[in-house]
Amino acid sequence: MSTFLFPDNTVLINFAYIGRMDLLARLTGGRGAWCQSVATECDNSSRFEGLDELATARKIFGTPWLPESGAEHLSIRLLRDEMASPGDGPTKHLGEAETIALMEHRGVTGFFITDDEDAARKAHARGIRSSTTWDMLALALRAQWVDADTVFGFVTVLRQRRRPIPRAIGRDRASFDSWVSSVAPSS
Repeated sequence: MSTFLFPDNTVLINFAYIGRMDLLARLTGGRGAWCQSVATECDNSSRFEGLDELATARKIFGTPWLPESGAEHLSIRLLRDEMASPGDGPTKHLGEAETIALMEHRGVTGFFITDDEDAARKAHARGIRSSTTWDMLALALRAQWVDADTVFGFVTVLRQRRRPIPRAIGRDRASFDSWVSSVAPSS
């Protein structure tokens, strides 16, 4: 059985901002999949400045998965409501909820790639493994598809775009280098 990698739109945006959707494609290794809500979010996000590279996501993740049963639809709504805060619009957290519900109901072997800590906790509670943008970049470092200087450049770009950066990466080069040593030790 294939292991699928399902992204959250947040991760897609990060890779688009750093101009490396090609790296995300390489990391997914032809095993990318996504749900309709994330595909729709991605299409909507691609209209914003600096995110036109999101248009390539359809080539990476293919035809979006759709909920097929009443049980899937119900799980999506319940999970989305569980993650929502007062005042959130009706589609806030919908992509995360749909991804988790479809993976759970269909017994998908794979990873949910998300930077949303609450969504990752919900996925873990259902036996679904998750990773983050930063786990994916660490994998690219270990595979030597990018070097530390390049990833530090990604950190700079994402910081300028006010994207969340993990505390472990820190705010300076020394902290970043410490993170690199912990995720991609030299051989």
